[in-house]
Amino acid sequence: MCFEFFFIANSVNLIRMIQIQNLKKRFGDNEVLTGVNLDIHSGETLVIIGKSGCGKSVLLKHIIGLLMPDEGTVIIEGRSINSMTRKELFAVRKKFGFLFQGAALFDSMTVEENVGLALKENTKMTNAEISRVVAEKLELVGLPGTQKMRPSDLSGGMKKRVSLARAISTDPQCILYDEPTTGLDPVMSDNIDELIKELAQKLKVTSVVVTHDIFSVYEIASRVAMMEGGKIYFTGTPQELVETNDTEIRTFLNRTDKKI
Repeated sequence: MCFEFFFIANSVNLIRMIQIQNLKKRFGDNEVLTGVNLDIHSGETLVIIGKSGCGKSVLLKHIIGLLMPDEGTVIIEGRSINSMTRKELFAVRKKFGFLFQGAALFDSMTVEENVGLALKENTKMTNAEISRVVAEKLELVGLPGTQKMRPSDLSGGMKKRVSLARAISTDPQCILYDEPTTGLDPVMSDNIDELIKELAQKLKVTSVVVTHDIFSVYEIASRVAMMEGGKIYFTGTPQELVETNDTEIRTFLNRTDKKI
């Protein structure tokens, strides 16, 4: 299997923004996370891969406290979310933007209302100030002039972009992407990958991307983490991933390649 790499490796200062320590999570009899240990460095684009059902999205939701672990912890800039009050956790979440797998736009709202929702709910900005920020973020994601449209007027790719504009509306330090290219055609998937790279470079944010799309890994990642058995099985660069002789990884990559 031969790949041509198009990603540009950013120089990352190895400052740990997020530490995940021995994270465990069970839903009924299903033990999804069995002891995840992972450091996420400030400024990097970390892509998390693995088989369906291995816990990738569950891990992502633990990072911002949408789910709480049964054991272990997530430490953000030196503080464990386990010990935070509800108010403190809410303040930490403001450091993050989250792109949900299904975009999660409100059908009853316009694009402008969707993108500006967090600003309206969590700041004292005037309507005029919110409109200015919304226009700026829509410009960043390549959708200028779409403020009055509704989700029903948008294609799948446009919905992802609007959702991303909402995720960056509060100028987060870190953006979490849950399957950003799911349901998109190859051309639109490439466009979303390019947008992820552009935002990482322009906004200087930390990016954590959960994906099933192995080609996105080679396009956007500065580092890759592969999950297996509810734990982190591999971490390394995309080059190290594709060159490894590890049987488990080779089997995963070969099967993924055949599906695409």
